[in-house]
Amino acid sequence: MRILSLFLLFLSLNLAAQEQLSNPQIAQFQKEITAKANKLESLEANFIQTKRMKMITGKNVSKGKLYYREPETLKWEYTTPKAYELLFISGELHINDGGEKSLRNIGSNKLFDKMAKLITGSVNGKLLQDNENFKISYTRCEGQIQALIIPKDEQLKGMFSEIHMLFNTKDLVEKVSLMEESGDATIIEFKDIKMNQSIPASIFNP
Repeated sequence: MRILSLFLLFLSLNLAAQEQLSNPQIAQFQKEITAKANKLESLEANFIQTKRMKMITGKNVSKGKLYYREPETLKWEYTTPKAYELLFISGELHINDGGEKSLRNIGSNKLFDKMAKLITGSVNGKLLQDNENFKISYTRCEGQIQALIIPKDEQLKGMFSEIHMLFNTKDLVEKVSLMEESGDATIIEFKDIKMNQSIPASIFNP
């Protein structure tokens, strides 16, 4: 009985710590995010990507660098455990797998196109403006705001049942969690975020 009481106490404290945002608070937060997105010209950050699989004990961790430049040009540069690059630019996906390069046309594949918009929208915050394709709710915990995003699109829903975006006190995306129906999850944490600083053009060369 004592264990059950302690469990209920911890549960109630956790729920109390998470505050559901009111409609005026949501409107104000979305206004701030939109203003931030409209001013965003470039973004650079380190990231740690953790893959958790329900059927496998342990987790896979990758590290690397993220580069973003308007309009919607994005590069994921994995450095650990292996060199691997993804470059989304001009409707194309350029892949560099340890020196072996390949090219895919995003525009000719609807799923790739949706995925590209999902990824860039997560980085620049514009995903929160897409109420047509996503159902979005908001909570606040210890000064940070978390957006719970449920895809309406059947193709995206088949890949991710939920998307969690955590924003820091500067309204910058600090963590993105992609949850799958199977229970697997991909968690991406951003560190050392730099906005609107010069990025060499060569970074975005395929």
